[in-house]
Amino acid sequence: MNTKLTTIATLLMSLNLHAIDLRIDNVKIYQNENQKFSEPSRLYIENNKIIKLSPMDQAPKIADKIIDANAQYAVPGLIDLHVHLGASGSNYGVEFQYLPVESHFNSNLYLGITNIVDLFSFDNTLSEAKSLSYQTITPNLFYAGALFTNPGGHGTQFGGAALEVISDESIDTLWQEHIAKKPNVTKAVIETFGGHGASLTDNQLTQLGKRSKEAGLPYFVHVSTLQDGKRAIKAGATALAHGINSELIDDEFIQLMVDNKVAYIPTLAVYHNHNEERESKYVSSQTHLLKTVHNKLKHCLFTQVPEPTIWKNQVWKKRNIAYNNVITLHKAGVVIGTGSDAGNPYTLHGAGLHNEIQALSKAGLKPGHIINAATSEAAEVINQENIIGQLKPGFEASFILLANNPIKDISNLSAINTVYKSGKLVNRPELITKNTAIAPQGEKCHTQVGTANKAAKVIDDFKGEIKWQAISDKMMGGQSSSQINLVRDELIIQTELGKPTGFGAWAGTQLMFNKPIDASDYQGIKVIFKGSDIPFGISVYHSEVKDWDHFYTNIQPSTQWQTVEIPFNQLKQFGYGAKKQWSAKNLSGLSFVWRTMPNTKLSHKGNKIQVREISYF
Repeated sequence: MNTKLTTIATLLMSLNLHAIDLRIDNVKIYQNENQKFSEPSRLYIENNKIIKLSPMDQAPKIADKIIDANAQYAVPGLIDLHVHLGASGSNYGVEFQYLPVESHFNSNLYLGITNIVDLFSFDNTLSEAKSLSYQTITPNLFYAGALFTNPGGHGTQFGGAALEVISDESIDTLWQEHIAKKPNVTKAVIETFGGHGASLTDNQLTQLGKRSKEAGLPYFVHVSTLQDGKRAIKAGATALAHGINSELIDDEFIQLMVDNKVAYIPTLAVYHNHNEERESKYVSSQTHLLKTVHNKLKHCLFTQVPEPTIWKNQVWKKRNIAYNNVITLHKAGVVIGTGSDAGNPYTLHGAGLHNEIQALSKAGLKPGHIINAATSEAAEVINQENIIGQLKPGFEASFILLANNPIKDISNLSAINTVYKSGKLVNRPELITKNTAIAPQGEKCHTQVGTANKAAKVIDDFKGEIKWQAISDKMMGGQSSSQINLVRDELIIQTELGKPTGFGAWAGTQLMFNKPIDASDYQGIKVIFKGSDIPFGISVYHSEVKDWDHFYTNIQPSTQWQTVEIPFNQLKQFGYGAKKQWSAKNLSGLSFVWRTMPNTKLSHKGNKIQVREISYF
């Protein structure tokens, strides 16, 4: 009896009857080399990987599970080369909404994005992502850890531990911090905010490039101008994080890109989405991309779309330049990669990459080139070309199934029927349910202003309970501080300015009105005060201003008690946000702030003033 059993077992093994985990029949498989789909085929999956492809007329192998794809089109799981898991895609300012990593992972998976590259990773973000990967199906996360920037440079305004290069000698220590996080890529920043600040030097950029090459890490460099793009390439960048979107590229730039095999990640969506939503409801109309987006976040973004900033308006007007640059580089043979910069306003996780795909189509890229940009070529950018991005034996079994051919119409790429991640079926309806239960953390948006109260002449004489609150750049990762006290009917404000961030350093105090105030019967605001070593700002908050750009002017310091009258017509809107027409009919508060701009040395860190009365005149 035992001999017979052994003989049968041997026979079964000789017939190769081992059951494979999963067999998908009648599926058309995307072939990146010729940008076409195969004839209906069989796809075999074992231990999370593709192990075999075969035509339908070949005898099938036994599998534990067999799926009939009904001649659907299979495309490799998509890759977003530029995301920020610490942000949700909401507007900044008073209506900022926070969502955890789980929500962003769910949105990406739902839309077939099985690989994401986080280009500025907070420790808590990475910890949350790692924990989720043990509990459920998640996208593959590749990350840069903290980015390298100049002191107070771009990246520092978002909090977290940006790696600020204060000198060439500091790079060794900072690099060890970087490597300790076990990053998949390196990211450095060249950003001068329109020429108004410093950036990393050529030598510093080159040192980071050399270290990245030695460590086998892709080297992404954030750029925004043609000159900075050239600097990044010469310093060893392997990918440009952002394209040159407002200047036509020249022959030198094209040749540098080709000779150095640098990938181009234009992030068109993050530059254009806000304007397109404002003009045509472009983002909100694509409801099939928003099924995992919580209703509160949709309400905050789409109910009242604010005017885009002056800078975004300028980029939007020059969008044909950005499109032309993409096509010029593609024709020159430069690798184009898809990155959305998801997390920024109106660029939502998951949906943002599909917006980017559509933007590349508007630029003139053909569907096959776009699919490669989001799969095989994106994988090449992050040194994963032998693992993800293609549907071949040995590759991860992550893919999407589509009813209609995306080569004929790239919009079919977002009409997803099924998602598989590492050979496992993703429960897409469950992802919607999960995200519906994860409410964004933030203030209510678009609250009704209501009828404004007529302003009483005295705003505060400090004879009762303190109504003011301390504010500082700590809320955005800065180091400044503010303390307020009420002593003998006087408001005492003491501030300490820390190291400037990308938005400078600032600290002070603010008073928010319970209801809007109509002060149109008055000419301005009067302040009785003494103190401070440097000029300080007074901002009057307007109900229609939803970002940081309040109406503002400076007050000169005084060692003696002084009464200062500030006419409303002297107030100017501060910053680069949406411009509003001044009106004293709907005021929502005011503040006193001590501020230094980015890359400015502090003349006086600590300041103190005493205020006896604030009133209208």
